[in-house]
Amino acid sequence: MAPCHPLDPATRLRLAREAKGVSTRQVAESTKLSVRAIEALESGRVSALPEGIYRRAIIRAVASAVGLNPEQLLREFSIAHPVDLPAPSGPSAVVEVHTGRKALQGALAFIGAILPLVAGIAYFGWPSSRAADVAPAHSPRVTRAADAWRPEIVPAGGFSETPAATARPVVVTLTISSKCQLRIVADGREVLGRIVEQGESVPIELGDELVLSGDNAAAVQFSINGQAGRLLGEPGDMLSVRIGRDDYEDFLARY
Repeated sequence: MAPCHPLDPATRLRLAREAKGVSTRQVAESTKLSVRAIEALESGRVSALPEGIYRRAIIRAVASAVGLNPEQLLREFSIAHPVDLPAPSGPSAVVEVHTGRKALQGALAFIGAILPLVAGIAYFGWPSSRAADVAPAHSPRVTRAADAWRPEIVPAGGFSETPAATARPVVVTLTISSKCQLRIVADGREVLGRIVEQGESVPIELGDELVLSGDNAAAVQFSINGQAGRLLGEPGDMLSVRIGRDDYEDFLARY
């Protein structure tokens, strides 16, 4: 009896799609990818896919669409194509950032819980200090007109509106995978317009809108607040896209 060899990941992906009874076009529509990208993956031509974080995002998305485990299939492709799918760099830094953020949130929560208790002890524990702050009944306090609207003496819910909370910053980080022409316009102002080189990284804080244009859509990859963005086009396609403050989440990659 001939030995049973495990299927290569590309073949396993194709058989899973066929077993589910869907075509490459249907998978492309559900993942928002091109049919060419699906066919390249099923034939094992990983190098034909866009470089960088997009290759991993494409494999995860297609695996989910045909019912396979995304992380397991990604590992199989990484083993089969180590040159085209090298291990991601800097995982420890990401862990440290998230760990530090959680620690900071925990510290802020603790401070927020303990402050009212400390204030109560200070107020009720030292009556002499509290009495010094209370004006005698026969000596009404005179309020100057200049003091009437100082923020520190306006009562809560009183004469002025509560200032609006600061909007969460949205940072779009562009990463260039190959040399191309790129123009960036943020809120109507051009912030970049030149030929960019492979490996360049351009962080931009998103205001109302960000307009990107260039001569190679696949060469411009991006993340939004650290989360990978979706493909902007195929290699050689003209780049022309608007990312707005109200719809930037539509540009995130769906795994």
